[in-house]
Amino acid sequence: MSRTKNMSILKEKYSEIRDEFKQVFKGDSPFIKGFLPVLVFLLVANIWDPRPGALLGFIVGGSFAFLDIKKGKSVMYSLGGLLILGVAFFAVLRSGRAGNILLPGVGTNGLVFLLCLVSLPAKRPFVAWTSYFARHYPLSWYWHPRVRPAYSEVTLLWLLFFGGRLFLQVLMLGSEKHILVLFYALFSGWPAILTLLVVSYLYGTWRLRKLGGPGVEEYKRGDPLPWKGQKRGF
Repeated sequence: MSRTKNMSILKEKYSEIRDEFKQVFKGDSPFIKGFLPVLVFLLVANIWDPRPGALLGFIVGGSFAFLDIKKGKSVMYSLGGLLILGVAFFAVLRSGRAGNILLPGVGTNGLVFLLCLVSLPAKRPFVAWTSYFARHYPLSWYWHPRVRPAYSEVTLLWLLFFGGRLFLQVLMLGSEKHILVLFYALFSGWPAILTLLVVSYLYGTWRLRKLGGPGVEEYKRGDPLPWKGQKRGF
């Protein structure tokens, strides 16, 4: 394979990943509303003090909630971010342990881990559901025998990732080493999640091509073999 062709493939993949993140992390993203207030709290609490960290976090989260109400949108994600922030602040204030800033993450990771674990034997992989709610492809397309294995394998990857992260978070809950906890909280957060999403996308789209299943539009039309798979999913 020539160097020019390799560069072309890399540029195509970069463009695909960039477009994916534009869709997932757009300005009105529930991810930002839910986690930015907590991230602000984590940063300020470890560098300075939990109280001003919580204040700044609540200002950020409250701003999201205010804008949602003003625009007539659902406040579920913005209020959810405020709730997680409140739990984190209460845990730190109550015990003074640095590790307790990880407490909200234990619940979140535990829930995702459990959903991945339950969904795999049920043959309804969790990652397929997340894709369905984000993209609104036909739900039955995800269960096609030449589509579902890709989502099952990526769900297994998520199971291992969130299980490992949960294990480390539980170990650090009683820690009073602020620098170590801050380092872990930061790098096991968005940097790790972004890496997981990129790996999931690259592997998932590659696996769908190998499976040779129908593209979304081909599936909607009921096209017979051979399929071109022009819409890869994920």
